[in-house]
This record gives sequence, structure tokens and C-alpha cells, in this order.
Amino acid sequence: MKFPIFQNRSSQDPEDALGRMDRAVHDRNHRLSAGLSVSAEFKVVQGALVLTQGNGKFLRIKHVAESSLPIPESVATGCREVVEGNVKEVGAISQLASDLAEIQANVIERLKCQAGRYVDRVLAVSLADPGVWDRDFDGKISYSSFSDAAKLAEICGVSVIDSYPSRDLAVGGTGKTLESLPYWMMLADRNSKIASQSRFLVSVGSVCHSYFLPASDGLDADVPLIQRYPTVGVSFLESCFEQQFPEVDWNARWNQMYVDGLLVDELLRDWQQAVSQSPDDPTELEIQLTEVTAGYLQKNPDQICNVVKTGIRFISEQCVGKLVPNETRDLTPDSPTQVVRQFRIHDQVDPPALQSRFLVDAPKQFEPAFLNQFSQLLGEPQVAAAREVIDGMGDLQPVVAAVLGLLHIDQMPANVPWLSGADCQRILGRVNPGRPSNWRQLIRAMADFQPAPMKLKDAI
Repeated sequence: MKFPIFQNRSSQDPEDALGRMDRAVHDRNHRLSAGLSVSAEFKVVQGALVLTQGNGKFLRIKHVAESSLPIPESVATGCREVVEGNVKEVGAISQLASDLAEIQANVIERLKCQAGRYVDRVLAVSLADPGVWDRDFDGKISYSSFSDAAKLAEICGVSVIDSYPSRDLAVGGTGKTLESLPYWMMLADRNSKIASQSRFLVSVGSVCHSYFLPASDGLDADVPLIQRYPTVGVSFLESCFEQQFPEVDWNARWNQMYVDGLLVDELLRDWQQAVSQSPDDPTELEIQLTEVTAGYLQKNPDQICNVVKTGIRFISEQCVGKLVPNETRDLTPDSPTQVVRQFRIHDQVDPPALQSRFLVDAPKQFEPAFLNQFSQLLGEPQVAAAREVIDGMGDLQPVVAAVLGLLHIDQMPANVPWLSGADCQRILGRVNPGRPSNWRQLIRAMADFQPAPMKLKDAI
């Protein structure tokens, strides 16, 4: 199936798909770009070919086509050892990055096949990988992209944009939370006439993150007040099961165990007590939750399904606790500064009524269970899978990478200072030119668009 490009359809040629594609590409209303993401455990490379319309804050994602390839175990193991600091030889690291680039290039070639006759219109490939993070003796954080972007650009012939955290670190940020603005552009209510629906996103993973995505018609000059909160994720369940039952493959069994299980109030209370007594360190919290879970399983080895059911309920409650307002709290901020520094989803004056929408982004093995649990907690009409918002979207991470690349092309800052801790907003990313024809096409695309005026303090 070739990549579709949506355009106003003429009643005279309803079946002329190529004609519609020709018109859409010819008037330059649509752009094709690609995003690549490498999973945190270096298990898979995911890619997305993204069709967009508009520029900057008016960017709209019309359609997504995705592809992925697993990373061979030998390469994945070597990459994890580099990230953990066990491999420091330059030659070994360079070879692993080169091997990873070849896998990424194969994913890009698959995406280019889906672009069909418009393969030459792919502007750039945006690359996001876990990278190598380090903290020196005085607490300064450093980041280095693990991928060989220059080799990737040479193999696939398309310019590659990468190394997004580095620019945020350079202005005092943490280099994290860079997915927040792309999530807002992908999933928020951005109706150009009436944008009124607040949306809440829960991203389920080893650590869960809850996001508040305010509505915006795109005319506001400042960055929307996006909020992001980390909460406990599924890592303590996975770690416990791997320790207790190392020979069992759990990936295909989570949803069935959730269906078969029952809630255990005693275990739920023990986990809640561990959260209330634990420090802010997520690693320490995971250890405590794993110990509580392992202790319960040793006493009740036949209640694995009950542990899964209760665990998903516990994680969902922790996420909802960040999203649903608490009526007992004082909702009036002391000063305008606190609105930015201490803004919380709890502090919304208007509660998330039926006009709000709760979106869930979870791995496939967990998605039905979490959708069911959030529906029980929040109400069926309010809950939906995040991938349903955009036609063709499966996994969100390669689309996030593509949006970061488009923001670089449109010369729009992509970091959110009150989330990353940066001193100011900056355009993120580094361009590795592809073949001359693609590089010139990218330069023309950047020159054709005139960004919106900036405040003087933000421009210097």
C-alpha cells in the first residue's frame, strides 16, 4: 500500500488517487518526513513516515506509516554495556554505532518504499536514541548520541537530524522531557476555530508519565502550559516476575492474567504505604515495591494473576492521582510566578468533565488491561488509545522524533523550560547533510518558511 496524501477530492475523479497526490505535493501544502526511535533497552528500531500540513505551531499531522526491525541480540547487548559504562574502547563503541546505523538504514529504506513515487520528497530523517548519559563529580550532566548519524545519512541519502538533548543541556536543562511539546502538537485539541477540550495523556512504561495537554487554537504567543509528572510504572512487576520465574516469557500473558485476576486489598495497601514512605528516587521506590511484591508471592505463589490485576490497578490509581483535581486543595496561587513554577494538574479550576479526553499510550502487551482499568476509574467515554488520534499511527515514539525534526526545520524551539529546567527555549537538533540533492531541498524548505516573530528576550 502506497503512502496516502489527503487532499480535497474532486467529484470528477473520486478514484484518481495519483492525481490527488500530484496536487497535494505540487502545491507544497504537504510535507513528508521520517522519524526513527531506538527503544530504551535497544531491542527494536521503530520508524515512522509522517505526512504533515502547516508549519511551526500550526503543524498538523495527517497520516503516519510505520515500520520496525528488531536489533540483533549481540548488538543490543553491546549497546547496553556501553550505556552502563562497561565498554569504553573507542573502536568497540564505533563498531556498535556503525552496526546500529545499518539496522536504522534498513528501516528507512522500508519507509522510503512506502513513500512510493514521492520518495524524493522526504525532507529529512529525525533520529532519537537512548544515548549515553553521564554525570561528573560536580553534578553536571553530559549526553552523547549513540547512533552514527553521519553514516546513516550517507547510506540512505537523506539528511539526518539528531542529538536533541545536547542543546537543552547547553542552556541548563536536563535534556529530558523533550517529548512533551511533540505530544502536545500530536494529541492536543488544536482546533483553529474553537479549541476547548483539555486532554490528558498517560504514557505507560518502566516509569509512567502523566501529561496535561491544554487546548490551543495556535494564536497564543507563549508556549502552552504543558505539565508532565512521573509516576511508578510496570518495571517493578517485570523485575519481580523475572526474578521469581526467570524461565517464563510474560510478554504474551499480561492481559490474560489481568482478566483472570482479582484485586487484593492487602497488597494494594502495602504498595501505597511504600510509595508514601519512599524517597523521591524512582530507583529506590522500584526496589521497595519489588521487595513487597516478592514477599507476597513467596507466601502466595499461586496468586500471580491477582498480583498482575492489583498491580495494574495500583499503577492506574497513581497516574489518575496526578490528573484528577483534589477538591480539598487550595486552588488559588499566591503569585503569577507560582502559576508557572508550581502549576499542577490538580490545580485546574475546571475539573476534567466530559469535555476532557484521557488518552493512554501503552505497550501492546499492556494496552487492553490499562484501557480497561482507566475506563473503570474515569468513565468509558473519556478514555481512548492515543494511537487512534492520528490515522495510521501505531507507536508514538518515532512520530515524536519526526515532530522534533520538523520543529528544527521550522526553526521553532522545542524544549519546555519549566519541565526541563532550561534557562530559555532553543531550537534543538543537529543536521547531518545527506546527498546534495536532498540537502538542497532541505535548505529550500527551511528558507521558504518565515517563523513567527519572537520576543526580544527569547531571540537573544
